[in-house]
Order: sequence, then structure tokens, then C-alpha cells
Amino acid sequence: MAEQKHDMVTRNPSWEKNEMSNRNKRLLWNNSVHFCEWQGVTCGHRHMRVSVLHLQNQNWGGTLGPSLGNLSFLTTLILSNINMHGEIPTQIGRLKRLQVLHLSHNSLNGQIPVHLSNCSKLEVINLLYNKLNGKVPSWFGLGSMTRLNKLLLGANDLVGTIPPSMGNLSSLQSITIARNHLMGSIPHVLGRLSNLKELNTGLNNFSGEVPDSLYNLSNIQVLVLGGNQLSGTLPSKMQLAFPNLRAFFVGENQLNGAFPSSISNITGLQAFDISLNGFSGPIPPTFGSLNKLKTFSIFDNRFGSGSAQDLDFLSSLTNCTQLKILLLGWNEFGGVLPDLIGNFSTNLTSLSMECNQITGTIPERIGQLIGLTNFVVINNYLEGSIPDSIGKLKNLVRLALQENKLSGNIPTAIGNLTMLSELYLHTNKLQGSIPLSLKHCTRMQSFGVSTNNLSGDIPSQTFGSLEGLINLDLSNNSFTGSIPLEIGNLTHLSILYLNENKLSGEIPAKLAACSELTELMLQINFFRGSIPSFLGSLGTLEFLDLSNNNFSSTIPVELQKLSYLNALNLSFNHLYGEVPTGGVFNNVTVISLIGNKDLCGGIPQLKTKWESY
Repeated sequence: MAEQKHDMVTRNPSWEKNEMSNRNKRLLWNNSVHFCEWQGVTCGHRHMRVSVLHLQNQNWGGTLGPSLGNLSFLTTLILSNINMHGEIPTQIGRLKRLQVLHLSHNSLNGQIPVHLSNCSKLEVINLLYNKLNGKVPSWFGLGSMTRLNKLLLGANDLVGTIPPSMGNLSSLQSITIARNHLMGSIPHVLGRLSNLKELNTGLNNFSGEVPDSLYNLSNIQVLVLGGNQLSGTLPSKMQLAFPNLRAFFVGENQLNGAFPSSISNITGLQAFDISLNGFSGPIPPTFGSLNKLKTFSIFDNRFGSGSAQDLDFLSSLTNCTQLKILLLGWNEFGGVLPDLIGNFSTNLTSLSMECNQITGTIPERIGQLIGLTNFVVINNYLEGSIPDSIGKLKNLVRLALQENKLSGNIPTAIGNLTMLSELYLHTNKLQGSIPLSLKHCTRMQSFGVSTNNLSGDIPSQTFGSLEGLINLDLSNNSFTGSIPLEIGNLTHLSILYLNENKLSGEIPAKLAACSELTELMLQINFFRGSIPSFLGSLGTLEFLDLSNNNFSSTIPVELQKLSYLNALNLSFNHLYGEVPTGGVFNNVTVISLIGNKDLCGGIPQLKTKWESY
């Protein structure tokens, strides 16, 4: 028999060694059994020749050896996610019986070999997620591959354009060339591919208009053109062009015109994304028949006109009982946030309406959307209090209500949101204190309440429990008292903004435990005492502002050690003594020391700078 163990697929003698840990799960590749019984190998019954080689999701490693071409009876080659590298050998062209070639999720490089055109029985080519380069081969459509129905080349490093010859592959049902570096226009000849069910050209650099011929592809189910530079408008009668459409992704282009209202008649539609374009005008209230719709994304366009009727279309979306993702942000929607949002599907996980002109209050019925993980209404004109019913959203991970006109207290019910990771309430009119119940939100990583009317002490029990906190912003409020010692529990803290409050006391030594701090902002408070030398041990600090306080000490020389520091502001305190000359103090453009009349020394340029004030 022509097949031999060591040359069959790779040139990696460590394969057998790598497999030893799995010997109880499957047969090894060695001479103790016939190769037809090796794991992943299937032989034909008559000739006992290898017909299928199927290995995936294992750490085999190695390269494809040239003797792969000796497997002349091979019909199926699946080597997916097995950590292969190197080039596809030219000898693959000898596999005249090959029907399925599946080499995805490896690290293969080089060009797609022209010799593959000899494999005229190929039906599937899957080379997704590799490092292949060069152009999309023009020989794909030059006559030999008449049976090819899947061509999957996405997530590589291919360049150039789509060759027009691809329009000759009349059996194609699926084309994926997304996530490459392709450019030029989408060729109109693709409209000839009448059997095409999936076309994915996303995340490239294609430009020009979507060719009219694509709207002849009546069998299309998945159309992905997003993440390019395509222009023009969408057809007014999309239900006629794509009656079988399930997924339509054209986001992040330069498309414009009115909303394609005819999608309301495509009853099989599951995902619709036209975000990050230039569409404008009203959204029709006609989505009631789309009972399979799961994703509706129109964010970052120019929909709406700031009028009271802009959100009327939401009522029809309440009939979409499978809806999971609703993204409406960054448009021009006006009108009151309606109570009927509480009628949305309990399957809804993401509701995003940020950066519009929406008024009214957050409805109490928001608590009925028990599937929500993400609720974002940033930068609108919402007022009134945050409803207690928000505490019923037990799956909520991100709650972003900042930049509105919300008032009242932070509801204690937020403490019920034990999955919460991000809570943003800044730039509102909230008052009162931070509720102790927040200590139950132990998964919290970012908490921001800056620019409100909050007061009272910073609750030590609350923040001492949030040990995973990375960003903490309490700035521009009226908090009093000292920095709680429990702040030292926040060992993952990167950003701490306590500036513009009424805090006092000394900087606690426990803060030294926050060794990952990059930004520490304590300016415009009533802190006193010495600037602690331990700040020099916070080696990741990039921004440090202690200005406009009552510190009275020398400047610790340890601050010279902060090699990543981009800005240091110690202005308007009562500092005295010699200014250090090393580290950040050697760059007058990134330090500010004014308003400390008893300082002296420093580099000569610093004295010149002081004299200019």
C-alpha cells in the first residue's frame, strides 16, 4: 500500500508523543494496529485505501507533508483546529477524488496553490481562519470546479479584488471572503450565481455601489456586506429580491436613503443590521409579522426627526416574540420612552437607545424584561427617578443611564443585581448617598456616578466588598469624610476619580495596595497632611493630580520612580522645599507646581516657567 504512517499528513515526529495523554480515549498512530484503525482515518472496504482523514480540535501541530499527494483515494480531508502551520503543499493537486477540503482554524500561510484546480470533484473548500496571503485565485472559476458549492476563504490575509471568474461557479451555494484585505467593487457577475444562499464579503475594503445584479439572487438566505465602504441605497422591494432572507448585515458602510420598509414582508427574517450608515427618515410601524426576528440593529444613522411620533414603531416590535437584540442608539429619535417597552419579549437581552432625544421617564414596567443583560439609554432627556423595578432585572450586566436628567436617590434595589458588572449614572441630578446594598454587586468592575448631587461619606462596607472593581468615579459630587481604609481591598483598581468633592483627611496608607492604579485624581478637595512617599511605588501610574488641596510637605523624591507618568499636578497646595530633578520632574511640560510659594530648586526650565505666571 502506498500510504505510510510518518508521511501521511505531517512531518512532525512528535505527534505520537503529543497523543500519549489521550491514549485512553482513542487509538494511537503507531504500528500496533493497522492504519485503517487509526483515530480519524477511514478506509474504503474494497481496496483498504484511505478515503477520509478527519482530525479536529486537537493539538497535533506540524505541517502538511508533500506525501499527502499519495493518498489518491482520499475524498474527505478535514484537518481543522489542529495547530498546523506552513504552506498547503502543491501535491494536493494529485487528489483527484477529493470532494471536501477543510483546513480551517490553523496557521497555514502562503498562497492558495493553483494545483488545487486539478481537484475537479471538490464540493467544499474551507480555509477559514488561517494566514493565507496573495490574491483570491482567478482559476476558481475557469471551468474545472463545476461541483464546488462552498468556498470559504474568510479570516485570512488575502489581497486584491474578487476575480470576475468567480461568477462562473454556478453550483456555489456559499461564499465567505470576509475579514481579509480585499478591495475594489463587488463584481456584478456574482448575480449569476442563482443557487447562492450565503454571501459574506464583510470586513474588507470594498467600495462602490452594491450591484443591482445581487438582487437577482432570490435564493439568498444570508447576505453580509458590512464593514466596507459601500455606497448607494437599498432597493424598495427587498421582499421580492430576497424572499428567503434570514440574515441581512450591511452595517458600517456609507449607504443612505430611507429605511427599506419592505423587509416587513420577509417573514423568515431573523437578523437585520444596517447600523453605522447614513440612512434617514422615519421607521415604519410594520414589523408585527416578523415573528422570527432576533436582532434589529439600526444604530448610528440619522433616523427620526426629534418628533413625538418617532418611536411609534416600537409597538409593532412587541409582536416579535423572539427578539433578543434591539440597538437604536445614535440616531435622532424624539418622543417619550413608552410604557409598552415592558411588552417586549422576555428573550430581549440588549436594549440600547443611547444618544437620541428621548424624553419622559424610565417606565416602571422595565422590570418585566427579565432577560435583559444590557440596558443603555445614555445621553437623552430622561427625567424622574430610577424605578425600583430595575431591581427585578437579575441578569443585568451593564446598566448605563448617564447624561440624562434623572433625579432622586440611587435605588437600593440595584443591590439585587448580583450579575452587574458596569453601572454608569454620571451627569444626572441624583442626590442622597450611595446605598449600602451595592455591596451585593460583587461582580462590579466599573462604577461611575460623577457630576451629580450625591453626598455623605463614601461607604466603606460597600466598596470594601467590590474587590473586582477596576474603575471607580465619584468625582464632582459633595461627598464628605475621608477615603475609607477599605479602598485597599480594591487591588485591581486602575482608575480612581475622587476629585471635586468635599473629602478631607490624609491619603490612607492602604491605598498602596492598589498596585495597578493608572489614574489617581484627588484634586479640588480638602485633603491635608503629607504627600505619601508610597505613591512612588505605584509603578503603573500615568496620571496623578493632587492639586487644590491642603497638602503641606516636601515633594517625595520617590515620585521620580514613576516612569510611566504622563501628567503630574501638585498645584495650589502648601508644599515646600526642594523640587526633585529626576524622572517626571525633568520635563516641565507634564508637571504643574504653581501655587506652592515655598518650593525651590528643580531644573532651570522650571524656574523660568514659574516666573512666567
